[in-house]
Amino acid sequence: MNSVVKSEDVIRVAAPLDPLLADDSVWEIMVDSYERVLVSRGGRVEQVASPFSSAEELQALIDGLFGLYGIKLGPENPVGYLRLGDYSRVMAVVPPNAVDGPHLVLRRIVGPRLDWDRLLELGFLPQGAYDLLKSAVEARANILVSGGTGAGKTTVANLIAELSPPEERLIVVEQVYEMQVKHPRVLRLEAGGPSGLTFEDVLTAATRMRPDRLIVGEIDGPVAASVLQHFGSGYDGSITLLHATSVENALNRLESFCLMANLGLGLPEIRLLIAAGIQLITYQEHMPSGRRKLIEIVELCSIENHRYVLQPLMRYNRDSEQFDFTGIKPSWEGRSALSRP
Repeated sequence: MNSVVKSEDVIRVAAPLDPLLADDSVWEIMVDSYERVLVSRGGRVEQVASPFSSAEELQALIDGLFGLYGIKLGPENPVGYLRLGDYSRVMAVVPPNAVDGPHLVLRRIVGPRLDWDRLLELGFLPQGAYDLLKSAVEARANILVSGGTGAGKTTVANLIAELSPPEERLIVVEQVYEMQVKHPRVLRLEAGGPSGLTFEDVLTAATRMRPDRLIVGEIDGPVAASVLQHFGSGYDGSITLLHATSVENALNRLESFCLMANLGLGLPEIRLLIAAGIQLITYQEHMPSGRRKLIEIVELCSIENHRYVLQPLMRYNRDSEQFDFTGIKPSWEGRSALSRP
C-alpha cells in the first residue's frame, strides 16, 4: 500500500462518511447505493440516513479514495480493494459489473473491542466455557475457531491467543492483516506486498523465527494443508480460523482444502493429518436475533476406523437457550487420553 498517502487526505475525500467514521460504535459501513447505507453496530446491522444525493456523488467518493492510491476503477477494473493507514479495509464495485450503481464497503480493523468480561456479560459464552478454553491454552492444545460470516471468529481467536503466557512468543500469520492480538511478545506477518510473498512463504518464515505459538488467520483453499502440517509437527498451542456452518462442516471443508493441495494423500491419510494438527474445535454463530453465541466446543480425540473420534464438551441448547456441558473432561484435564495419530 502506498505509504505516502496522508490520513488527512483520506479524511478529506471520505468527508461524506465522517459522521459514521467518527462513531466508535460503528464497525462496518455498507453503502449499497447512494440511497441506502447500512452500518454494523453492536452486533446488529441497521440502516442509517444516506449522505449522498446521487450515484455520481458516491462514485466521486470512490474515485477520490482509490485515486489516492493510484487505482482507477472502471469497466476494465471494476472491483477494487484498499487497506487504509489505520488498517481499515475498503472494497468497491463499480458499473458495469455493479448493475445498480456503485457499491462501497468499509470495515474497521482497529475499532470497538470486546474482552472476555464483555462476552460473558453479553451471554456469548458461559464461565465454564471460558474456563475450558483457558485450560486448553494452558495445555497447549491446537485450536480451530470456526463459524459463519459475522459470527465474531476473529474476536474470539484474538482473545484465546491473548490467554497465552506473557513470556511466550506469538507469531501471527495472515493472508490479509486483520487480527489484533494484544500480547507483549507478538509479531505479525502478512502475505503479499511488493515482494509478492505467498501465504506459504510467510508461514514458512514464521516457523523459522522460533515461535512458541503460531496464530494463523482464516484459512481457505490448499494452504490449509500446510497449516495443518505445521500444527502437527511440534507447534503445539497454535490457533487458526475457518469459515464453517458447524463442527462437522469445518472438518469437511478442511478435508476438501487438503485434497485441493494435491499432496498425493487419500481421505484416510488426510483425516490423520487433520487429527494430528487440531485438538479442539469451537463453533459460533451470528443468530437471527442479532446476538452471537458460542454454539459448541468439541475435542477431536483421534481417528478410529478412518473416522474422527469427537468428544462434545459443551453445546448451546437452542430450545432452552442454555449452555449444556457434557460433564466429560477433555484429555488434558485428567480423562484417559485417546492416543493421537
